[in-house]
Amino acid sequence: MTWKTEFGESHEGYIGAVLPDGSEPKPVYLDPGSGADFRITREWWAYSGQLNRPKAACVRGCCACGWRGASYPIDWEQLSDEDDVLDVASPYEDWSAHIEAVERATVPFPVSLDELLEQLETVLDTLVEEAPAAALRAAEVLGRLSRRTGRLAAGAVQDDGPLQWEALGTALGVAPEKARARVTHYLLLGTGGIR
Repeated sequence: MTWKTEFGESHEGYIGAVLPDGSEPKPVYLDPGSGADFRITREWWAYSGQLNRPKAACVRGCCACGWRGASYPIDWEQLSDEDDVLDVASPYEDWSAHIEAVERATVPFPVSLDELLEQLETVLDTLVEEAPAAALRAAEVLGRLSRRTGRLAAGAVQDDGPLQWEALGTALGVAPEKARARVTHYLLLGTGGIR
């Protein structure tokens, strides 16, 4: 189970495992049976001590950005009862507080834009229900507007001199390499390299 935000994969959250010595275990590769598709996980449930895997002593909220929350002990005896499940409220609350801190650090929208975006979402949701073809047409127009705005903004960021990827990543709520990739993506839109 992963927790998602508007920041995409840069801040996906999950309940991670903590070993008895306080360290974080290496990822587990899960074999679905046949084929070459393996799933990789760092989620707590994969560290039950079975299949030669280490046994977690605690769980904690984790984020793809590298953030780690407080540790909470696992009562494996209690979890052996099929009716009992792990209480994930505390790790989730810790991760949510981390996401709130990320949001506070992002560049704010002007109040008028925030209100306009909320109104637009309401209108589009209604349009999907009442006139789906019009909603598709609106999505296309918004896509063109989004690509144009992204291209112009990426060009303006690039023209500002040496790019400060760390600062831009913070302003966007993503990792620095994701911020750089976003700028490159929109710049390539201007050259016809991406459609």
